[in-house]
Amino acid sequence: MKKIIILSVFVLLLTGIILSQSWAKEFTPKAEYTLTLNAGPTYDWGRGAQRWSDLIKEKTNGKINLKPYFNSQLLAGKQVNWFQAVAEGSIDFAVESTINSSAIVKSHNLFSLPFFINTYQNLDKIEYGETGKKMFAEMEKMQVKALAWGENGFRQLTNDLRPVRIPEDMKGLRLRVYPAPIYEDIFAQLGAAPINLNWSEVVTGFKQGAVDGQENPYGVLLPVRIWEYHTYITNWNYSVDPLLFVVNKGVWDSFPEEI
Repeated sequence: MKKIIILSVFVLLLTGIILSQSWAKEFTPKAEYTLTLNAGPTYDWGRGAQRWSDLIKEKTNGKINLKPYFNSQLLAGKQVNWFQAVAEGSIDFAVESTINSSAIVKSHNLFSLPFFINTYQNLDKIEYGETGKKMFAEMEKMQVKALAWGENGFRQLTNDLRPVRIPEDMKGLRLRVYPAPIYEDIFAQLGAAPINLNWSEVVTGFKQGAVDGQENPYGVLLPVRIWEYHTYITNWNYSVDPLLFVVNKGVWDSFPEEI
């Protein structure tokens, strides 16, 4: 009886080894895996995506090659479509922000609630606690495998008319805001005049005087040299915009264990 059990275990182990070797031989990676992100290569966001791509190539000995497509090139500039594209598999990977997926993944609107999170300590508690785990699980059910959080920073206010210290200072300011109802409502309630513009059009709007100000994290404000357009900044951490490192669920499941 003992010999039979030992022999059975041996056969099972051998079968597992053969199957795993067979599967590894059958796996043929794509020549290129696409990666979308909304920022350009000179932004911290863009550099992070490029670094991730480089590390994946290095750690997989060149088997998995990601090509970053900056400024939402694969989406014709429509940054809000990234989640659906990755879920459907038309794009393989993404380094994208929760603000750009919040229309589809409703729980991502949590980060946009005004004056709710305020500190990085609170943000970490959300991302790495039960809330973050539930968000990752929700995304996976929607065919997007979330692998890690990234930082894009708290959103700050800049303008070229006057300092903003109290709500009354917002009255009448024409501010470019992210095109989502929650942001439009926040600034309308504060007395400003929210204006929807794609970020690619914002600098032109500054130069032409079409808008008085905007709101964004420092990771966006520094590369565009915001001080060349605006005199005043309000550091108020009113909203935050985390990044997500993700991959299409089907692509993820296709990888052997070592990958």
